[in-house]
Amino acid sequence: MINVTNLNKKFDDVTVLQSIDFSVKKGEVVCLIGPSGSGKTTLLRCLNLLEIPNGGSVTIGNKALSFDGKSPSKKDIKEIRSFSGMVFQGFHLFPHKTVMENIIEAPLFVKKKKKEQLIKDGEILLKKVGMLEHRDKYPDSLSGGQQQRAAIARALMMNPDVMLFDEPTSALDPQLVKEVLRVMEELAKEGQTMVIVTHEMNFARRVADKVLFMDGGYIVEEGIASDVLEQPKEKRTKEFLQLLDE
Repeated sequence: MINVTNLNKKFDDVTVLQSIDFSVKKGEVVCLIGPSGSGKTTLLRCLNLLEIPNGGSVTIGNKALSFDGKSPSKKDIKEIRSFSGMVFQGFHLFPHKTVMENIIEAPLFVKKKKKEQLIKDGEILLKKVGMLEHRDKYPDSLSGGQQQRAAIARALMMNPDVMLFDEPTSALDPQLVKEVLRVMEELAKEGQTMVIVTHEMNFARRVADKVLFMDGGYIVEEGIASDVLEQPKEKRTKEFLQLLDE
């Protein structure tokens, strides 16, 4: 489903990703953990080509791209993005559109689907994320948790093979975190392939098949979630997890 080989990324003279190699199988949930500035978000953005890598290769679905310093074409970017949906820390909803209008926007204009069918599909997804009763509300009348659940439904409307989550609960009050994680856990149970940047270790323990610990732009340790989180091999992983427990 996803295969990343020798991926590198620089911002000017600063290298933020170095020699990244990992893969994600269909139906797997992979959590990226590590300290701030370790490269987790940049890696996720490279998967969706919101950032263009400086070297290496990325395969998502049946689309493979190699990077040698040249920018991929608009067609290549569109194809890669067609396989994935992304949920950000901020909700990025259109403030002047209702929840329903927000979630049908992309398939309506990108995939040219009929509005009537999209509304029916949208109702199913909004029910799944517990937002059907808020379908006609505007984002500013919703809580942060409600906005994030609407953002998840919006990404799912494109029927992605892979869902990418960039710390989806970091902007939420603690009491709102659970409602978003609950939706993500249901997606995991349904077999949705997901790559998740998170600091929620208990959530990672429950849903992740694999955990990648990143630091300094490298993948320092990876493995089965229970192994990495309960019995890490690398000193830096142990130190990071101990800090979270304090």
